[in-house]
Amino acid sequence: MWIGRRFGSYGGVMKPMLRICLLWLVVFGFGVGSLWAEGVSAKEALGKLKLGQGEDAVVKVLGKPGSKGKAELWEAIGAWVEEWHYPEQGVTLSMSSEKKGGAKSVLNISVEAPCSLATSRGIKIGSSEVEVTKAYGKERSKEESVSGELFVAGSVYDGVMFTIKKGKVMQIFIGAAAE
Repeated sequence: MWIGRRFGSYGGVMKPMLRICLLWLVVFGFGVGSLWAEGVSAKEALGKLKLGQGEDAVVKVLGKPGSKGKAELWEAIGAWVEEWHYPEQGVTLSMSSEKKGGAKSVLNISVEAPCSLATSRGIKIGSSEVEVTKAYGKERSKEESVSGELFVAGSVYDGVMFTIKKGKVMQIFIGAAAE
């Protein structure tokens, strides 16, 4: 076995540890990505909306969108993306599909007034920056957040972003805001 020969010179401890790790991967399906915690946005919800949710589930929660943008190919992620607008609810969704016209799922969520939906930690439009800090302080990105303007939980590549104005949340964005 290549692995046994390759690591055999590291002594008696390495072989059993390597076998345990390989066994663990086989039993749990080689899900190497699942070995690390998911990003902040993957765990977050806004009301009953969450990333990856299919279009049928979205329509059950919000109804049909007031308008839809044109599907565009986002080459950086290799997906077709269109905006779904719910102006009366203050919600905009980026919906993505692997192929043009294919089944869509939520890529990112953006809300502003008059949206009344709250995050899984109880933050909504109008919440104070202090409340955001209490709820998301452990995940706050010091590099990307700007006190009094933007609070980033996680990162702009995978997180929850709160736009702050006069100490209050004016917009919430869940997903990747940068590539």
